[in-house]
Amino acid sequence: MKNEAEKLSSPPRHGYISQLAKLCNCSRKTVSRALFKGYTGTKADLVRETFKKHFSSTL
Repeated sequence: MKNEAEKLSSPPRHGYISQLAKLCNCSRKTVSRALFKGYTGTKADLVRETFKKHFSSTL
């Protein structure tokens, strides 16, 4: 299994998990598991895509 969560980039300091949860219409737990533990699935893929789109420019 390819770990897509590895080295996405460093996130903003505060509040990004809640923002991603609202944007993706899922729970904070889903967001953190998708980013940090490498979970797979449709929601996890959506979370990673949304993270890359919204927060990769802030780095």
